[in-house]
Amino acid sequence: MLVAQYLKEQLIRWGVKRIYGVAGDGIFAWLDQIAQQTDIQYVACKHESAAAMMASAEAKLTGRPAVCTATMGPGFVNLLNGLADAHTDHVPVIAITGQVETYKLGGAYKQFISQEDMVRPISHYSATITHPDAIQSVLHKAFVTAMQQRGVTHIAICKDVFTQTTSDAVIAALPRIPQAIYPDRMEIELAAEQVMKAQKPLILLGIGARKSAEMCLQLAEQLGAGVLLSLGAKGAVDESHPLVLGGWGEGGSETALQALAEADLLLILGASWFPRSFLPKDLSVIQVEHQPGSIHAHPYLQSVTADLEDVLPIWMRRLQSRRQDQAWRERIAYWHERFGEETQQAVIQEESEPVKPQTLMHTLGQLVDDDAIVVLDTGEHTIWFNRAFRGKNQTPLFSGKWRTMGFGLPAAIAAKLTYPEKQVVCVTGDGGLQMNLAELLTAVEQQVSIAIFVVNNGTLGLEEAKMSQAGLTPFGVKLHNPDFEQLASACKMRGRVVEAVSSLAPVLQEALDADELTLVDIHCTSPTLTERKKQISFQAQA
Repeated sequence: MLVAQYLKEQLIRWGVKRIYGVAGDGIFAWLDQIAQQTDIQYVACKHESAAAMMASAEAKLTGRPAVCTATMGPGFVNLLNGLADAHTDHVPVIAITGQVETYKLGGAYKQFISQEDMVRPISHYSATITHPDAIQSVLHKAFVTAMQQRGVTHIAICKDVFTQTTSDAVIAALPRIPQAIYPDRMEIELAAEQVMKAQKPLILLGIGARKSAEMCLQLAEQLGAGVLLSLGAKGAVDESHPLVLGGWGEGGSETALQALAEADLLLILGASWFPRSFLPKDLSVIQVEHQPGSIHAHPYLQSVTADLEDVLPIWMRRLQSRRQDQAWRERIAYWHERFGEETQQAVIQEESEPVKPQTLMHTLGQLVDDDAIVVLDTGEHTIWFNRAFRGKNQTPLFSGKWRTMGFGLPAAIAAKLTYPEKQVVCVTGDGGLQMNLAELLTAVEQQVSIAIFVVNNGTLGLEEAKMSQAGLTPFGVKLHNPDFEQLASACKMRGRVVEAVSSLAPVLQEALDADELTLVDIHCTSPTLTERKKQISFQAQA
């Protein structure tokens, strides 16, 4: 069969559900084959960066390989931002791109660039196919490597090779990729000894603890430990639980800082990153992480390289005889109450006032489905989400270590396509939305019923805040926004606007209940000077 046909048949056999891409002459033969089948959905995006972000979002939600495609030259280069997001958040994404004809490789031809050189820093494998009988082995290695290494792989196929005949046969199934780490029992036991001695323990849950959240909470109850939640762990534990003290870092709570200052041990479970600048210098730390490369270098850190499922049952058996420190348990109860009061104080507003971002996030937390997927763009609103949104069982989806703006809308589209039965909410800043504004039309074309909430404050808030905190005059951060409600109408989707607190909850509820694509333009205030100073003070406490 033709190489393009082989590619189609093999991806179908391996269970690929969607391909996100943008058309271009380097992949015409490949697109022609995609058009001839119905097993794989092709999502035609407006920009290749958004296509790669959609693939990254799907991989984050499912853990399975996701695929994006683009033409050569600028099409390939545009993919890189979204691929970097997948690479830094360790999710399996395969990028399939076109390349110039074989006889043009290395020459001064239009749209030629060495794709392997460009993608190398953000990928685990990249190859260019110049012969039709290389397709089987290269494609197989790309998928296996992406699954095993939990990251990006890339295949470039020369334009003329797509239409050549290959003798390769389609492979029935991919090999099973074992993910388990064989733990060191001595490491686990030594860490258990340290936990036994601790009188004032805290636990930080990261995104890697989501699947073990119930067991993590049982451990916290057994220890009488306060629980801190990273952004990725929000929704893993109901934040009304009496041991939860909020987040940690810029998007965290003041009560969490107070607890850290008094604690004698911090257990970090499933978090590959934590804000080191907020960590008391002499606090003992135990980090349980299945990826050795994510273990932090710290003078007081003891590591356990293992899966939580292997560690927690052993610890809980060992700790059955441990007695809780009653005074510490009372401190946790006090801080939990203060945590709730902290949020309530932050969202006090008059009905006629423009909406504070913290009020938006807190209100959204009260209205959104318990099992919703909440997609966040990158910006100041992400910090307010971490502080004011009270999670129950929701799944947050965001650009973690890469932190690219523009992630929210493409990721929300992919989330709804992947889980059509779930409520999907996109919270994006006005700056983030402008970066991928054209994908509103992709959302319309795909007929996804998502609610898009635009935090409209007319500025790149996080950049403005950081410049102010550095003693600089904010410059280049003001935005000229369109009328988002009219823009929604022009795109043939529902548009609503919120100008004051009084209409916030009713309009949010209407958008969440609507079984159609809805954009809500929420006129938000920027933090006041007092709130800015409090933010600076909050960071200085660390």
